[in-house]
Amino acid sequence: MTALTGVLVVLLGWTAPLTGDSLFWWVPKALLVAEHGPGLVLAGELPTAALPGALLPPQWADGLPDYGHPPLWYGWLGLHLALFGGGLGAVHAAAIVPAAVLGWGLHGLLRRAAGPHVARAAPLIFLLPPLVAQLQSADTDLPLIALTPWALIAVLDRRDLLFAVVAALATACKEPGVLLVVPLGVAMLLDRRWTWAWLAPLATLAAWAALHHSETGWALAGSERLPESLGGWLRDLAAAGWILVGEQGRWGLLVAAAWGAWKRPPRRRPVTVLVGLGLGWWLFFGTLNFLGGLERADAHTHVRYFVPGMLALVVAALATAPRAAAWLAVCGLFFLHAPSRWGPEASLWGIDTARAVRDCAERLPPGTAVGTYAYVQLTRPWAAGLRVQGLSLYAYGTAPDEVGTHLLAASVGEPLGRLQELDLVAERTCERHNGGAVLYRVERR
Repeated sequence: MTALTGVLVVLLGWTAPLTGDSLFWWVPKALLVAEHGPGLVLAGELPTAALPGALLPPQWADGLPDYGHPPLWYGWLGLHLALFGGGLGAVHAAAIVPAAVLGWGLHGLLRRAAGPHVARAAPLIFLLPPLVAQLQSADTDLPLIALTPWALIAVLDRRDLLFAVVAALATACKEPGVLLVVPLGVAMLLDRRWTWAWLAPLATLAAWAALHHSETGWALAGSERLPESLGGWLRDLAAAGWILVGEQGRWGLLVAAAWGAWKRPPRRRPVTVLVGLGLGWWLFFGTLNFLGGLERADAHTHVRYFVPGMLALVVAALATAPRAAAWLAVCGLFFLHAPSRWGPEASLWGIDTARAVRDCAERLPPGTAVGTYAYVQLTRPWAAGLRVQGLSLYAYGTAPDEVGTHLLAASVGEPLGRLQELDLVAERTCERHNGGAVLYRVERR
């Protein structure tokens, strides 16, 4: 049932346009695989499907960048693009198996942590807004999210070979899979039992680093941001902790778990292992790769980074306080489309905005200026199912005199910058829940 719930979430987002990094990098890398076959480093040239002869946004000014991520997910996604025609549906089709694997794993994990009766609540976990957003996107974090419950199952069942295989696969999809050694380490301390399995993700990461170094001259990508001071680090840790256990009503799960643990102690070993992964995720992403608090127009965080740790903590909370499942469901539905200060990945806000942009694409005046995200969404068929002609492009540094008679502005991801100096008159507004787009007429004085 839980596996089918995951697949249903993907199917409900079958027409969801691509957003964020999937739009500019992850899917184009998979398109390279579809066009030229697998490769270790998918960077440099743009795929033909990205229409490199057309007007390019600044994100593609130098082709596809190399962020040092392993190529396994791009290969999987590229296989679907090659088999199913390279359209938007093929992108979503690639999420079906990970969604089913994730659902199956969440049910098994909750059953081990709290018993078969509580495991019936596992489908409600799919109401977590950041998880829904990932299942309807094509980010590199999705396979890591899907494999995390299985690594935890292997730890709880003391199945060393299963852990080694799953953790190695997770690391081959994205480097933070190596953090799965943390719950294994917790289990080894609890059981006073040593196992070789922790070497598997470390060896996978080392092998990828060596391969990437041989191809490019450097091994692994560095942190996007490190704390500048002890106070800054503590602020980042607090923000990361709030994303994990506080944002979107998740604080209620924390309160319920504390009450449940006081009334009736949960199964100690499973909950300790789950909390161990959550704490490891919190410390790592509260220290490295945390974007919140940067001095820029939108200090958004990649909330998708936090989802594996979030899932572990939610399962631990449900195992401790099963009745909190109702709270999880209500909060999930309430915040599913809600804007978040942490950015569009925290809910369906970003996808809703992309849908609104697509709605506004009908009958756009020739030469309408659109932002970089909207431009790719509206001109590349694999991004939103459209190929609108005759658009112009604006980026953050575009000057007011570079814009023609009309401008399309989205509610997130497209800062107007100096274009706010223009005299803009709204002609058409398109809305999807809390996401929106406005077509403006530029009044010249």
